[in-house]
Amino acid sequence: MGNALNHELADQKSFLIEGHTDAAGSVQINTVLSRRRAQAVKDYLVEEVGVSPARLQVMGKGSSDPANPADPYAAENRRVVVVNIGS
Repeated sequence: MGNALNHELADQKSFLIEGHTDAAGSVQINTVLSRRRAQAVKDYLVEEVGVSPARLQVMGKGSSDPANPADPYAAENRRVVVVNIGS
């Protein structure tokens, strides 16, 4: 991901890192947890790979957008998604 952001996608200026959780826990806790999850990915990309922090935004979506809506507690709902939001 870092290599792609620094090379193949270098002309793309802005990305949103979305953190997600499963449905376990309260809405408030999941919102905080999902934001921390997204922030951890941003921190890694900035500190370890050298991606410009200005190109990365973070958002915690909690359990509002499950990858597996049939099983809101499934492990695949705990994830990070990177979205290209502008060139």
